[in-house]
Amino acid sequence: MRQQLKRDSKKILRHQIGKALAIAFMVVAVVLFFWAIERLCAVTLGVLGFESLLAQPHIDLSSRVVQLSLLIILLIAVLRFFVLSPIYMGQVSWYWNAACYPNTPVWEMFSQFSSLRMFGRSLWYTVNIWARCALYTVLFMLPSGLLLFFGYRGYLAASSSWMIAVGSVALMLSVLLFIFTVPLLYCFLRRYFLAKYIVVSHPEVTVRQAFFISVRQMRGHRGEIMMLDLSFFPWFLSCIFIIPILYAVPHYFTVCTLYARCYLYSTDFADYRGNRAAGK
Repeated sequence: MRQQLKRDSKKILRHQIGKALAIAFMVVAVVLFFWAIERLCAVTLGVLGFESLLAQPHIDLSSRVVQLSLLIILLIAVLRFFVLSPIYMGQVSWYWNAACYPNTPVWEMFSQFSSLRMFGRSLWYTVNIWARCALYTVLFMLPSGLLLFFGYRGYLAASSSWMIAVGSVALMLSVLLFIFTVPLLYCFLRRYFLAKYIVVSHPEVTVRQAFFISVRQMRGHRGEIMMLDLSFFPWFLSCIFIIPILYAVPHYFTVCTLYARCYLYSTDFADYRGNRAAGK
């Protein structure tokens, strides 16, 4: 299935690569625009940018310059959230439609700005995915983090060679546990793989229900998506030479969209209309 969808993706991109690149460049342009705004504010107002603020050895929160810097950084971050979230979901919408309809226009990426409801759905999806990923990341990383903390504290406070050995073992175990946890966490979070596609393709389904449907439909399929990502590793590795990005990213997004269409093809969304599913 994976090889077939990759072949289908290449066929689609033969006619859509120009549009895909135009969308990618517009997204990058918006990101650079906000970066330029932040730099401009730093120069004209005499404040610190985000990178400059992090580079400070000591951040004095009572300083007016630091307070103004934090305020400007926060305002730009909020503005970036309100602009980039709908644009990202519009990009997802374009790939979803372009997979079956070759005449899908480039301005489909701005579709989430067409109504207040769609705009709100894109923002609410972003909040949900960030919150869920952050929550499960903390839960998954907590054991290795605690083991690292207590192992390090025990190693520093050790008064005998035996305690030093125990602390060293705890530190090594925390590293091994972390290495084991990262792919496990990544696989677990793929349960939300379908949520964004459901949000952009089925406006009658709430964002909360989209996550619930994604969790249910991805049971038994998360390993397939992980294998897909691993199969793209050579492509991602080649992106260090910059030029391959121009094809690798659209190709990956298109294959992911085709996977989503396959998984959702037989889903009866009528079961969720008007019902409040218990989100996970």
